[in-house]
Amino acid sequence: MPKENASDRVSLFPSASHLLPEGKTEINIVEERHIRMMKMSLAQIRPFALCMLSEEAINNEIAKIPAIATLCTITDFDQNDNGGLKLQIIGTQKVRLTQIHVEYDDLLSAEYTEYPNWPTSPVEEEDCELADKLQLFFETMPEIGALYPDPHYKNLSWICQRWIEVLPLEVHYKQLLITQDSPKLTCRFLHRLFFEE
Repeated sequence: MPKENASDRVSLFPSASHLLPEGKTEINIVEERHIRMMKMSLAQIRPFALCMLSEEAINNEIAKIPAIATLCTITDFDQNDNGGLKLQIIGTQKVRLTQIHVEYDDLLSAEYTEYPNWPTSPVEEEDCELADKLQLFFETMPEIGALYPDPHYKNLSWICQRWIEVLPLEVHYKQLLITQDSPKLTCRFLHRLFFEE
């Protein structure tokens, strides 16, 4: 078996579930390549990143992986009903993928550079309704809301990133929003989406 690469690369897990810094989700892994990815991450040999993938691109992983992905930390794992593993993960850092590789077992990996995360941003009075709507969303989607026992409703960056994760937007629009240096554009988009007739 080839020697494991050091952490100058990141393993990739393309997913139709989208994750940004401080976001949380669960992923199921059944393939040996992704079990190896998990083991390298837990052993701190190499990090892994969740990268956005639109549903129609599932069979064409490499060509459709966008430039910005999110490094993840595994917070818990358990066996699921089909014999695979269910991982609970949290997003930590945005990264820009520079060159993608296919390894001996078809695990995808990439060279990468860190991409700036959004700074904490206070919620102004006119943006409180975005926090209120997110709280209502979590109440109506308890399987998502349960991931956030300590939500950050006073941090506009956190609120906007949670909305980007869950809204059914095309991947290239999400990439446009997350490559901004602040949540301002996302905030304007959300106000138009929710409150303008």
